[in-house]
Amino acid sequence: MSLHCWSYLLGIVCLLPGVSITAAPARMAAVYKALPRNKAAGYVLSAVAWIWAGVALMTMGLDLLAPFQKYIPFAVLACIPLTWLWLDNLLACRAIGAILTLFPYELLHVARVHASPWRLALVTFAYICIVKGMILLLYPWKMRQAIDWLGRRPVVFRMAGATHALLGLLLIALGATVLR
Repeated sequence: MSLHCWSYLLGIVCLLPGVSITAAPARMAAVYKALPRNKAAGYVLSAVAWIWAGVALMTMGLDLLAPFQKYIPFAVLACIPLTWLWLDNLLACRAIGAILTLFPYELLHVARVHASPWRLALVTFAYICIVKGMILLLYPWKMRQAIDWLGRRPVVFRMAGATHALLGLLLIALGATVLR
C-alpha cells in the first residue's frame, strides 16, 4: 500500500471516532467505558492481533524462523483460545495494544523510501502508536483509567475528540497533497 493510502486510512481511523466523540460525548463515553471489559470485542480484537502477528512472522523473512515457518499457523491457532482463557481480564485493551504495535511495520517500510519530508509526520505517528501499544500491552488498566478520567470530564472528552478529528483531517490532507 502506498504512503498516501496509509495516510488516508489512518486519517479515517482518527476522524471517525473523533467526530463521534465530538458529536455525542455522553454516549461515546458510555461506549468507551464498556470497551475494556467487553468480552466479544476482546475476543475479536485478540484474534485479529494474533492472526496479524502470525502473518507478520511468516512474511518477515527471518532466517531464525525459517525452520519453524510451517508451524506458525498452528501456533497462532493455539494462542488465540489460550489468550481468551488466560488473559480475559481487559483483553480488549491488550488486543488494541497489540494492533497498535503491529500496524506500523508495513507503514514504516513504505515511508522509508518516500521522497517527501512530510513522511516524517506519519513516521512520528507510527512510533507514537508503537509506544502507546507497548504501554497497553504491559499496563492494560491504563486505558481503562484514561477512559474513566475523560468520561468524568465531558468538556475535555469533547476537546480530545475534536483534536482526534483534526488529526484525522490533517492526515487525510497530507495524503491528498504532499504524500502522493
